[in-house]
Parts: sequence; C-alpha cells; structure tokens
Amino acid sequence: MNPNGILTTYEERMKANLQQYQRPEKAGTFRLRLDHRTWGKHMCLFCYFTDLDTGEKIRLACWRGAGERYAPRKCTIDFAKVRDRTGWRCTLTANAYGDINWTDAEPL
Repeated sequence: MNPNGILTTYEERMKANLQQYQRPEKAGTFRLRLDHRTWGKHMCLFCYFTDLDTGEKIRLACWRGAGERYAPRKCTIDFAKVRDRTGWRCTLTANAYGDINWTDAEPL
C-alpha cells in the first residue's frame, strides 16, 4: 500500500477480494462509499465502491488528466489522494456505444 492508501501488491489486492466488484450496468447518480483503489496498466486508477443504497459493489476508472490528477471527466478531485471509506455522490453516463463512464463526483 502506498502512503495514499492505494493497494499496490498482489497480496493486498487478493485480500481485498476485488473480483466481487463489477463494472456498472446503468447510468445515473449514486451514493457510493470508496472501499479501495488500485493502479491500472494504462495511466488510470481503479476505484472500488459500494453503493450505499443497494450494497452493489462497482469498479470505476478515472484517468490522469490535466494537472496530473486522476479524476472523473468533469471533476477536479484527485482520487489518487482521497481517503478510503469516504462517501461520494458519483454521476455515471452512457456514451453513444452504451458504455458507462464516470463523469463526476462530489463528497457526501
């Protein structure tokens, strides 16, 4: 684990049971709790959330953008530096191909 709490080793990822988190299936605005974070292979950060209303576990990706921060498309919050176990109101939108993208987040 790095100083910001991002899981970095294989053992940490296995202990967190990350395979239970799935890609989101629908667009909308959701109340989510950030459980874990891991680095992706292509300049992205995977964030693992639990939906506070349904208990569903979802995995969202944010990419490094301007200012060297990892954030959803319309957000300035750097998710590489936030704390785990914090609450967020996250907006997910569908693109023209039906893929669900993480577009915004604000603290609860």
